[in-house]
Amino acid sequence: MGGSVGDIVRTAVMVTAMAFAPAGTSFYAIATRVALTVGAGAVANALAPPTRARNSSLQQQSYSSQSANRSLMIRQPITSRDTVYGSTKKSGAILFMDTTDNNKRLHMLVQVASHEIQSFDTIYFNDEALTLTTINNDSDGLARQKPTSPSKYSKQSDFKGLPLEIIYTRQAVEIKEHLGADTQLADHDLIDQVTKWTTDHRLRGIAYIYVQLDYDPDMFPNGIPNISAEIKGKKLFDFRDNSTAFSSNPALCIYDYLTDTKLGLGISRDNIDTTSFTTMANLCDENVTKVGGGTEKRYTCNGIVYSDIAPMQILEDMLTSCLGVLSYSNGKFILKGGQYVSPVASFDEDDFISGININSKQSRKSLHNTVKGIFTGAETNFQPTDYPAVTSSTFVTQDGETITSDVDLPFTSSSATAQRIAKVSLFKNRQQMVLTTTLNMKAFKLQVGDTVSITNARFGFSNKVFEVAEWVMNTEQLGIDIILKETSSAVYDWNAEESTFALDNTTLPTPQDVSPPAIVVTDELRIYAETPITVMKVVCSSNQGTTNEFEVEAQNTNEVGSDFITLGRSKGNIFELVNAEDGAIYNVRARSINGLNVHSSFTTTTHEVIGKTAPPDDVTNFSSNVVGDIVHLNWTPVSNLDLSHYIIRHTPLTSNTKFEEGLVVAKKIGKPANVITLPAQTGTYMIKAIDVLGIESVNSAKTVIIKNAISRDFNAVASATESPNFTGTKHEVEVVTRDGVKYLEILEGELFDNGVGNFDSASGNFDDGGDTSFNLDGYYDFPTFDLGGIYNSRVTFICKFNRLDIASLFDSFDGLFDSQTGNFDGAYTEHNDINVELQISTSTDNSTYTDYRTYILGDYKARYIKLRVVLSTTNQTVSPAIYELSATVDMPDRTTGEEDIATGTASSGKVVTFSPAFKELQALGITLQNLDQNEHYVISSKSATGFTITVYQGSGTSNVVDRTFDYVAKGYGYVESA
Repeated sequence: MGGSVGDIVRTAVMVTAMAFAPAGTSFYAIATRVALTVGAGAVANALAPPTRARNSSLQQQSYSSQSANRSLMIRQPITSRDTVYGSTKKSGAILFMDTTDNNKRLHMLVQVASHEIQSFDTIYFNDEALTLTTINNDSDGLARQKPTSPSKYSKQSDFKGLPLEIIYTRQAVEIKEHLGADTQLADHDLIDQVTKWTTDHRLRGIAYIYVQLDYDPDMFPNGIPNISAEIKGKKLFDFRDNSTAFSSNPALCIYDYLTDTKLGLGISRDNIDTTSFTTMANLCDENVTKVGGGTEKRYTCNGIVYSDIAPMQILEDMLTSCLGVLSYSNGKFILKGGQYVSPVASFDEDDFISGININSKQSRKSLHNTVKGIFTGAETNFQPTDYPAVTSSTFVTQDGETITSDVDLPFTSSSATAQRIAKVSLFKNRQQMVLTTTLNMKAFKLQVGDTVSITNARFGFSNKVFEVAEWVMNTEQLGIDIILKETSSAVYDWNAEESTFALDNTTLPTPQDVSPPAIVVTDELRIYAETPITVMKVVCSSNQGTTNEFEVEAQNTNEVGSDFITLGRSKGNIFELVNAEDGAIYNVRARSINGLNVHSSFTTTTHEVIGKTAPPDDVTNFSSNVVGDIVHLNWTPVSNLDLSHYIIRHTPLTSNTKFEEGLVVAKKIGKPANVITLPAQTGTYMIKAIDVLGIESVNSAKTVIIKNAISRDFNAVASATESPNFTGTKHEVEVVTRDGVKYLEILEGELFDNGVGNFDSASGNFDDGGDTSFNLDGYYDFPTFDLGGIYNSRVTFICKFNRLDIASLFDSFDGLFDSQTGNFDGAYTEHNDINVELQISTSTDNSTYTDYRTYILGDYKARYIKLRVVLSTTNQTVSPAIYELSATVDMPDRTTGEEDIATGTASSGKVVTFSPAFKELQALGITLQNLDQNEHYVISSKSATGFTITVYQGSGTSNVVDRTFDYVAKGYGYVESA
């Protein structure tokens, strides 16, 4: 006779009652009755997931409730024994509780298992995992431990507790772990401190935690914490090598439960088929590849066996961890399942000794196409959680709807394993054909869980594989009554196809658990009374819903000895410090406060206030539009509140231009202006923004114009090229030759070896050679231009220069190293510390001259012109270095004319005077009206001031006639009066 162990346990009462059967009742009748009961149960198990009925007389709970409560401490006079297989997280009964030190020190023992365990891996106070370190060992060698994290539990005790304070510094929280060996002793620290506890209180065979807690409302605002632990459970006997060690192998766990004489069924090892158990154990130890990479054991058993659960239910729950089938045959318990097994025997028509009953389809209520259920493991923080449902779209299509079955897995701790088991459960359910028949004695060797191949032409079976669900000896026909269920290897196929498990649990904070806030500190400029001021802004945030208020403080580290000042306490999350010091570094700290006025720790950060020390934004959209001799420049206004003005430079270059090498053509364009009109010059106009502290934008904006686009033509009447020799008058400037090029620069200071006095009295850096700083300015004068008369003339310059910085040595820089402008390697070309200003002075008599004034491209009325170049710098080690300098005096083209002028009959002719006179006449055109072929005209006295025209009759000059003419004169310059 063979059947599932569940049915054996169900009928245990019947078997036991056999001795009390009525007289005359045959063994065969009892055996048949038992066989029928087992058979019905086996078929039910084969066709549907096991039910989760609980024995109410044993006060059993549902799996989900039981799992949810397993991490809770309980205090009651009677509690069930529990066995921990594999790894899990649990708490248990409070075995003992007492106080010392005037009710200020709590001593508590929390049971976690009713047997010896392998280890305590992590201990929890409520949901907080503790990091423990060893203080020292007691006299029995047991470690005294204290928490180091969370830090709130890492305190020294306020209470001594003789005599232990003599040995070590007592801690507010102390923990000792007892593994539950049968030989363990009573805890000596508890004996020394609590008179009720004696050496007889050994708690042998019970794994427990001894916890000492100081009364501290900050540590324990809600009273005694719930204490639980992640543990590795029972050590198991491994029949494969006769060793005993911790294991989560399901075959070893089931073997232990069957044979354990204290907490299990106490079955003799001789009644266990170790061959089948060994096969199953090896199968469970196989590695399976996971979809996310890595491997895990094919099956593991991690869970708790409670003594108030019926043994039948315990075994069924444990068997779910490995898809196992436990049967009893020939006096031994046999364990199979978890994999597809090739047929052990073949049967055909000759082996059938009765008719064949085939159930080809299950009823619809027994079918399902989706499997879901609950598991518990580290992925879920050991809370009962649904594993990802396993469904078959093919089966859903066949059924026309989704039909779900719940398969809970109390001893499965991996979502990947749970899905593998659910997939097998689903596909076994869809193997619907059940064959009931009687086979000859060839089937006597079969066991429940074996597979056989059936060949039957009538039913179209050719080596069709079936699994033995039940067999019973038929003594009347000398055969085996057997129930077979179709199966296939595809049921157990798995190719790392599990879904990624996503934990979606909720963690609720405790009232005393206030998380520090996150803070972001910035500063910005604002306008108050038309004055820009700096405001430091602190924004607090917390993802903890219990945060009610924030409190913020700030400290200016630039002020020696300064304390933190409060920025306020508010339900709002924005705090401000008005008129913060620009450039100062502030320590800023904030903390959260909940509705119970419990404060978090401070979150502290530092912030350097930028404020007005930040450079203004670069100018954008800088463009030019040339109209005649005028260029209109415009740009998008810079939005910085501390903007002061703009500066524009011009360089004659149209490519590879540098802001520092341009002439200042507009020194200060106040806000809010964003347009200016200047004389048009070929080259590049460059603009920067400057703020109220004189800090300029980092990069200039540029626009290029080509003078050829200007239609007006000029004529040079005088010029002077000063480079490269610069022979004009110099004041605080000098000519320096470098690499074969002559430069006009501001005069340097005295060289070290030209100094007068003692060596160590010289100023400047040693490796600079002494005081070599430049003067801050100097100028150079051109020779005077004499135009020979008073004219309106155009004066133009060509001035090209670059920026010379003699502080090429590291210690030659003035000020702080990190205050230097630009990049470390000196590639910055946007300096604004030098300038070359062109100036002009004019006179009409070479006696009285105007003051030198800034040159502007335009027309000047004068006979005598003086030009000056002023070099200046704001950096004592920097100078403009002019390498090309020239000036030209131009006069524009001029055209004048008259029409319908009578020549008259005077023998001296008609005198025409230009008003005003030209500087130089270049061309003259005459057109006479009504002139016949015998007449001609003569032009005389042609000059810059005018001409004379006479018309004659005939070939001679004796007969003057009066005719009408027009003229056009072209030249340049026009004489002005003084």
